[in-house]
Amino acid sequence: MRIIFVQQDTCLYGASRSLLALIEQLSQRGHSCFVLVPKEDRLTTEFKVRNIPHSIIPWRGWVAVDHFSQTRRFLSGAKGVALNLRLLSSAARICQQFKPDVIHTNSSKTAFGSVLARKLGVPHTWHFREFLGGECGCGLTLSFGNHLSGSWLRRSTSMVVFISDTLRQYFKSRLNNVKSQVVYNGVMSIHEMQDLNSFPLPDPLTLALVGRLDPLKQPLVALKGVEKVLGQGANVQLLIAGGGEYKDVKRVADYIADHNLASHIKLLGEVRDIRNIYVESHALVICSKGEAFGRVTAEAMAYGRLVIGADAGATSELVKHGCDGLLFRAGDSHDLADKICYLIENKDLVGSMGANAAKNAKQKFTTEKYAESMERIFLNAGA
Repeated sequence: MRIIFVQQDTCLYGASRSLLALIEQLSQRGHSCFVLVPKEDRLTTEFKVRNIPHSIIPWRGWVAVDHFSQTRRFLSGAKGVALNLRLLSSAARICQQFKPDVIHTNSSKTAFGSVLARKLGVPHTWHFREFLGGECGCGLTLSFGNHLSGSWLRRSTSMVVFISDTLRQYFKSRLNNVKSQVVYNGVMSIHEMQDLNSFPLPDPLTLALVGRLDPLKQPLVALKGVEKVLGQGANVQLLIAGGGEYKDVKRVADYIADHNLASHIKLLGEVRDIRNIYVESHALVICSKGEAFGRVTAEAMAYGRLVIGADAGATSELVKHGCDGLLFRAGDSHDLADKICYLIENKDLVGSMGANAAKNAKQKFTTEKYAESMERIFLNAGA
């Protein structure tokens, strides 16, 4: 089968890493893949390293800043449509040379793949990976609103793939009667997962906070939770691996300095090889209220590390409280501190919950299972 992926994000975050894993697995299954991206970035560098064929078409997405007025969002979307239509013929010529059987758009932030598929007369499938609009949103919303966007989805797409049931339920009332399926991201192969949870656990209790230090991720909740635990005389370490905007990183660094937490909280910046962070930690902390899936949650579980997560978004779906992790009230650093103290007092649970986490990861989050599900969707796209 010949598959074209339309990839909006070009940094090496969750959607891009999932795409790379999927292409690797599909290629091993005998399928040919080609990727369209809007610009050069770290992802295209990775394509070159892996010899993944790709082309750059500078299209515009169909999302706008959430706080814009409805008129401004619509005008922004209309300008994007005008630009995309000018690019459509050249993009179609590139795709015709590849002769795709299906076109898959890998993000809800762009509709370019659906328009391209319509022009070429090939089936189209669409991956929704983000909350758009509302409290859980990433600061963006659909430029043309839910009604028009939902109408286009129904007419242009054979299947919408959601990365969690939480995300599907979020869009259910907004995009009525859209045919959909939930497919969890694959974070590593089953072979890579073997024996990952056999790494020795450090002492004292060490937590990890992994990802961009965006305010939406609520990193200060983790800092305040650890601070409260230390205030009770307990010993705990927090490793923070992630970058972000200067002001966001500075906010975290300033809190650590102002509250004399540097001996217990390590701000490591962006870490290229995140494996060492999981190995050196007992548990991952997730404070975000709006995780659409939570790739780092699945990764930590694959390493046999339990997750202490905010009881919100897809974290509530992935983490089973008391089995493979603990859930705390979202935004409540006091409740987070209570959960951390509970682990300190019941250290044996770290190992047992971690083992459960590893078992669940092998059942749900392998790249093989991910590719098998996506392959089935692609094969049925034209049915």
